[in-house]
Amino acid sequence: MISKFSTKEEIISKFHDGQTIMTGGFAYHGCPNRLLDLLAESGARHLTNIALDASAEPLMHMGLFDKIIIAHAGSYPRNLELMASGKFEVEFCPMGTIVERMHAAGVGLGGILVKAGLGTEAEVGKKVVEVDGEKYIFEKPLHADISLVRAGSTDYYGNLTYKGTARNSNPLVAMAGDFTIVEADEFRDLDAIPPEYIHTPGVFVDMIYDHDGLGER
Repeated sequence: MISKFSTKEEIISKFHDGQTIMTGGFAYHGCPNRLLDLLAESGARHLTNIALDASAEPLMHMGLFDKIIIAHAGSYPRNLELMASGKFEVEFCPMGTIVERMHAAGVGLGGILVKAGLGTEAEVGKKVVEVDGEKYIFEKPLHADISLVRAGSTDYYGNLTYKGTARNSNPLVAMAGDFTIVEADEFRDLDAIPPEYIHTPGVFVDMIYDHDGLGER
């Protein structure tokens, strides 16, 4: 039986300077905190982080990121001060737009057309197209070298379920990365998750963090 369970050392070896890292979760719920710790431990720098919000803020303050692409900065003054400091590039993207850009990457679309941001600073430097007399901003897909996902449960093959609002961006993040690494709260035996309850099929998952020795059961 092929298992995707991987050790701490195996996962750390996947991180390198200059990568784009996409992280799931919002407002600190559904965030892959264990995997973020491994990313910090890897020593990789000059990274780009794509996420719904600044849930990866500890790594922001450690100076790991050269750029972040987010929809919501959070309400912590120290985060806002850091983003305004110019120490790294910040690209804000409307919540619905960033989600659809992730989705576009996951399903292989070449981009999306949105009205959000027309006539504002968000339009600067982007292509504006007209369809049936209506103008739209063309937004490119958001791809990642590595996606970090937090799941409620997983089996050996990486079939995932999510708890509550942890289902916010995690399913899309799992699809949008060239390589997807998962941490899960619970291990399930094969066939224990009914197919209709699988939120992310294992085909999108490359590694599962074996933080509790689950793969040895």
